[in-house]
Amino acid sequence: MNFRIHGIFLSLFFALAVCFSFSTEASAHDYQRSDGGKTYTHSADIDVSAEDVENAAPADKEEMTRKFLLHAVEHLKLIQEDSDLNEEMRQEKSRETVIFAKAVRDPGVFNHGNTYIIGITSRGATTNHGRYQDLSGYRFDLETPGTIQALAGAGNISAGASPTCEQYTYDGQDRIACAIKQDTPTGFVVTTIAGFDHAEADLMPPDCSTLTLDVTAQDVEDETNLDRKKELLQEYVKDIINAYEDLQLEVGTAVFTEDMLSPLTPEGVSATIARIYEKAACFREEQFYYGSIYPFIMDPVRGTSFMNALDFNLHGLSVSLEDPNPIPYDDQGNIESNVLVAFQKALTNGSGDVENDLAHGNNAFVTYHWDNPVKDGDEVANFLSMGVVPGTSIKESYLEVVNVAAASPIPNTPPSFFVFGSGIYMDSESMPPGDDMPPGDDMMADDDGDGCSIAATGSTPQSTVFNLFLIASVLFPVVFLRKRS
Repeated sequence: MNFRIHGIFLSLFFALAVCFSFSTEASAHDYQRSDGGKTYTHSADIDVSAEDVENAAPADKEEMTRKFLLHAVEHLKLIQEDSDLNEEMRQEKSRETVIFAKAVRDPGVFNHGNTYIIGITSRGATTNHGRYQDLSGYRFDLETPGTIQALAGAGNISAGASPTCEQYTYDGQDRIACAIKQDTPTGFVVTTIAGFDHAEADLMPPDCSTLTLDVTAQDVEDETNLDRKKELLQEYVKDIINAYEDLQLEVGTAVFTEDMLSPLTPEGVSATIARIYEKAACFREEQFYYGSIYPFIMDPVRGTSFMNALDFNLHGLSVSLEDPNPIPYDDQGNIESNVLVAFQKALTNGSGDVENDLAHGNNAFVTYHWDNPVKDGDEVANFLSMGVVPGTSIKESYLEVVNVAAASPIPNTPPSFFVFGSGIYMDSESMPPGDDMPPGDDMMADDDGDGCSIAATGSTPQSTVFNLFLIASVLFPVVFLRKRS
């Protein structure tokens, strides 16, 4: 049976990385972000770090690993339950969740030596990995009996279960790993694992053979004529849209025929999410990402980034970012200092009224500053915490609005708009030999001659939890496509 599943993309990727429903008594332990941001307090009993687990005596290892797991779980719970964070208007919970998820991956409290956090789906695909960060979406083999199969069978903490712990041997050493399963607000179930160390080869890549592009990222990157380059960029973005529709069809068919589930039931939704998630890793392949050309998908209303191949830190958070030195974002000379506002105006013929003037097929070229993946020295340090654009390179992106609910089988389904896009960089490191800088670039220089910045573009956040009836749809928690080294 062939059908298309038209889906919603929610800003929950990082919430999946570590479960966040565990309830503990709050008291003695304070956690403060390294940038001096939010401080959260919880029971000192679970104040156990990855280093504590590494240094624990053999007799204490299991209990320490169990507490380490619950420590990470509790932090996400505290963020989600923080009533002082304005999620509806400012996406503060999304931002805090992303910052914490990065802390889980970076060396520190939740990542030390051979002890780190892993999140997996019901089919074994990784949602977050403390060691193999660029393999998000790759799968463990859950069919073969062993440690990972046992951990994946952990109980659900939302139903009152306690962590499951397993002894195993790796690299000649006896170890302990613990896991707990948990529901997410969308019905997607994630298993969080602490203490399981393994080889990279234990993760299986997805089968990406069914996803192809007529115009690839390399076609855009290698084009030497600027006008033709922009034409190819537009064709490339449209091919990305088609590839997602093909992916939705493929996954929907598999859920119906192989899992014997309707995608409109909670079980079907969870199965669909799991399958879409693992296939998303395909979009890090060369035909999708090459040189400075990469795709992104975002919510045009609040700006949640669902996919940005350039920077892992953008996924799931608001990139309603400011540019300290904004420049015109269109050929009419219009200037906006906020990324989201610039995008919204470009896609609504200048009104910025996304409620009334956003429509399927609306498109625009938008100029802004961003981090160029093939240029050193244009990065902005700590941009996430400061709320500013991540780089100073000049970029021109093609954006197109897609109503992913347009062909929903459910009558009167309201529209669900997303922006697909990609861009070319206008600096000498990215432009092909023989092309000059675009007209008007001389007006972008700073007064002190040190460079330039712009009122940005990018992705920004949506955190509204959509009606499940709209899940004649696919939740696509986006994976990190490629992280700069």
